[in-house]
Amino acid sequence: MKRSLPIFLSIVMVMGVFFSVLVLTGGENDVKVASAANAGTDANTYTVKKGDSLYLIAQRYNTTVSQLKRDNGLASDLILPGQKLIIPEDLVDQIKIVIKKSHQKLAIYRGDTKIKVYKAQFGEGGMGDKDIQGDRKTPEGTFYITEKSVLDPADKYLGSRWMRLSYPNIEDADRGLDQGIIDKATRDSIVWAINNKQTPPQRTALGGGIGIHGGDVPEFGGNWTWGCIGLTNKDVEEIYNYVSVGTPVVITR
Repeated sequence: MKRSLPIFLSIVMVMGVFFSVLVLTGGENDVKVASAANAGTDANTYTVKKGDSLYLIAQRYNTTVSQLKRDNGLASDLILPGQKLIIPEDLVDQIKIVIKKSHQKLAIYRGDTKIKVYKAQFGEGGMGDKDIQGDRKTPEGTFYITEKSVLDPADKYLGSRWMRLSYPNIEDADRGLDQGIIDKATRDSIVWAINNKQTPPQRTALGGGIGIHGGDVPEFGGNWTWGCIGLTNKDVEEIYNYVSVGTPVVITR
């Protein structure tokens, strides 16, 4: 018993030091708090880019520097590339993309105000609305961005950025069912995805894999995509910084 007492005291001392360190550092609780503070989906988080300032970001989302600082708990105007800023959802929702195929234009809007216009290329299958997989036409209708990806190194045809659109939408699904292109189960799965702001099934007879991307080079000529919206790498990188997952995209002829 006498021999085991020193061992017992040693164990108690080690445990005491361990719990003291845990209390001082916050342990798991601090990790949870930090995760909560940094939480945020792509739909309401902006990643600071080189050359950004709080003023420029505030202008982009039609808010103020003071409000951005309050929303993000910032004590100064200093921000660094790669830093995540939370943008209230009602401000994110003001941004939308409007595409006019016949004008070969993609425009960024904040509310009803046009921010900037870019030249765009479309599907080599013609200017009509997309009907089925493989027709290489650009779809028309109202969609939203479901996915954003940085391509590094840049792809020859997709360029340096990729933003997937929610094609096929519910109208496409209903049309496909009416025309016998897809069955009811496929139609219902598309409707569920759209209603839940997810990516709809991409491998149906209606086609998929429609997005906004870069890669446009003079040697491709005009309207060179397989149904996507093609831009220069410079332009798509700029647009990528404006939009988020969930940003509405309206495409008309």
